[in-house]
Amino acid sequence: MSTEPSVLVRNTSYFTLALVAQKVISFLYFTFLARLLGPESIGRYVFALSLTTLFSVLLDLGLSNVLTRQVAREPSQASRYVRLVIGFKLTAMIAVVGLAVVFVWLAGYPILTRQLVYIASVIMVLDSFTLTAYSTIRGLHNLSWESIGTVLMQVVLAGVGVTVSFFTFDLRWFMAALGVAALVNCFYSLWQLRWRYNINLKPLWDKVDYKFIAKLTWPFALAAILTRIYGYLDTIILSLLQGDRAVGIYSVAYKITFALQFIPAAFSASLFPGFSFYYQVSNEKLSQTFMRGLVYLTGISVPISLGIIAIAPEMIAVVYPAFKDSILPLQILIFSLIWLFMTYPLGALLPACDRQLRQTGNLALAAGSNLIFNLFLIPLFGPVGAATASLLSTVILLIAGWLVAKNLVTIDHKFLYVRISKIILAGLFMFVFANLFKGYLGLLLVIIFSAFIYTLLLVSLGGVTWQEIKQLIKVIFRRQVA
Repeated sequence: MSTEPSVLVRNTSYFTLALVAQKVISFLYFTFLARLLGPESIGRYVFALSLTTLFSVLLDLGLSNVLTRQVAREPSQASRYVRLVIGFKLTAMIAVVGLAVVFVWLAGYPILTRQLVYIASVIMVLDSFTLTAYSTIRGLHNLSWESIGTVLMQVVLAGVGVTVSFFTFDLRWFMAALGVAALVNCFYSLWQLRWRYNINLKPLWDKVDYKFIAKLTWPFALAAILTRIYGYLDTIILSLLQGDRAVGIYSVAYKITFALQFIPAAFSASLFPGFSFYYQVSNEKLSQTFMRGLVYLTGISVPISLGIIAIAPEMIAVVYPAFKDSILPLQILIFSLIWLFMTYPLGALLPACDRQLRQTGNLALAAGSNLIFNLFLIPLFGPVGAATASLLSTVILLIAGWLVAKNLVTIDHKFLYVRISKIILAGLFMFVFANLFKGYLGLLLVIIFSAFIYTLLLVSLGGVTWQEIKQLIKVIFRRQVA
């Protein structure tokens, strides 16, 4: 398997484009479902998926990360590692599915919700084996098949889901449509693993090997558990304390915000190799790359955040007419996007500089804060409280990361202050324009003109240069490393 840089860059470019396509199709399909089903039904659907996604971390426990790393280091042992992981998951899935089933039963959820969780649990298991296959193929330096599978699953889901809508509005059938898509992706990924790479899929159980793997996985497992708690616990608490409609209202705001997170994810993935290299050879380069990463992502997040805040009432009214209560949660969550984007360079810097345990500690702090804020704010404010809790815990995660980063890199405060101030100034001008003219131009035109005005002001003020914009586009689409 060729691992030339050009091959790796091409693979990651395909994967980034596939993620963009997957996000677009997923968002459009979710919008279709939300408009079709309404707040309460989409709330039940989202809750079932959120619950099983939260429990799914117990089925993987960081094995996917370790599998990729170990297969990359020892390709000849790929079959053995895969067989061990499959053996573990076949055993663990009974306990994990059982936990999900017992939870909804003890919590007293109605029969329809429980049935949705049962179907979602099957999807959870299928997705877990799919993740095993793709993690192995990643270790063999190929992202092409995962790119195809990622888009294939969304296309199948959208096709089957839309077809179901012609015959019934029963939530169980829409969840079954997702099950069909998950089954197709699972079969496709395992077929690639077995026949293209000749990997033995027969399960293997070995106590000695499991002890070795456990030593490797525990940091990844801990980080994965904290990340899932941080990302999905608000939906679970909202369901328990406020009901399905509140989950549906919150899910629209969350889905719009979550759909945009591929941008900093792609960018930070490109930053990580540079951080790792510069940490060894040049603190000056490390510092410069880190600060420019912050500036670039702030330059992207500010117009997105302020722009959506400005047009949120009109956007919800047009796209989600039954979800008017989602406007304020959306505005709060999308404002948190500015701070969330900043956490991604920090999330890449700390592990690159051998501070992965501190990063895990920061995630624990954010997850714990998020839990406390949700328990306090959701009973008082419902979805608005959940959105506020997300904002506050994101700021805490950013501050915790910054306290570590300032000891790892030399911060040029003047550079950051000047650049970010110009970005904010351009963003505020754009925000005022959008608010003044959204009633006259319509959503599409106001978005186009606002983007043009922001870009023109940003470059004119010196927030970024045209050359930096071109460089940023190359980094996001992984044609080169940051």
